[in-house]
Amino acid sequence: MKKVAVLLLGSMVLTGCGSDESSDSHASNTYMGEIESVNAHADSMTVNAMALSLSNARIELNGHYVDSTELEPGMQVDVEYDDGIAYEVDIDPEIVGIATLVTESQITVNGQVFEHENIAKDLVGTNSNRVMLFGYVDQAGKWVINAIHKANFLPAEDLYEGKITSIDKASSHFNIGTMKVDYSNAGMDYEDLAELKVNAWVEVEGHFNTDFRAYDVDVEDDLDLANAEVEGYVTALNNDKTLMTLNGRTDVVITENTRFEDGIKDQLKVGSRVDVDLINNAGQLQASEIEFD
Repeated sequence: MKKVAVLLLGSMVLTGCGSDESSDSHASNTYMGEIESVNAHADSMTVNAMALSLSNARIELNGHYVDSTELEPGMQVDVEYDDGIAYEVDIDPEIVGIATLVTESQITVNGQVFEHENIAKDLVGTNSNRVMLFGYVDQAGKWVINAIHKANFLPAEDLYEGKITSIDKASSHFNIGTMKVDYSNAGMDYEDLAELKVNAWVEVEGHFNTDFRAYDVDVEDDLDLANAEVEGYVTALNNDKTLMTLNGRTDVVITENTRFEDGIKDQLKVGSRVDVDLINNAGQLQASEIEFD
């Protein structure tokens, strides 16, 4: 699961904040989704129509402290909160790196070209800004970029994530689509190494040159999202609507006990934007409630 401080969706997730001793004792709710607005004067932000104070929040991105002034609408965050107070905010981009080419419809980061709908106007024509890309993988397996923000305040560390499409464990390389990742020097425990396989969703931190040299590889476990409320898009749905995929990455079981708000089960379809309350039921990630946005 991601080390950045909240979800999609991606995605899409939210984690406790404050000191190591007190954060988890304060926060009792987790939300992963998009920042709707930021009020710098009040030192607060709004997610899921909730205004949350940031005065006690520990804000991070990949383990690096971030000032609240860097938060902007459209960023995906992982937030742990209680009674209108955010205790930990993890900024959760899908891609971080130098934007080497930016046009009104495309941006190239870490050697990969992403399409966007003219949401990088202040970057067009530049080639040296570190940026964060936020979005999700659609039903066709293509990145949909919802927000692009400068990240020149970050250390020179790149990030990329996605599903492993091929792997060669003998040479310590795998591919995420056309992105080749060398994980020979990555800090990985035995469990993560054992979970590296085709279709596993991974987050890779390191440095991109021609290929991506990983310093750290995290293999996502869907059950890490249990007890969180996650915002995202339905990117796959079986015929009887008992299994859906959020943001091209997280499989969620829908049961007869799943509640629906602002809509009914029959309205659920690929492309629906939803907020989902997730639970772990006997090792299975299930939706206890699905709310239509």
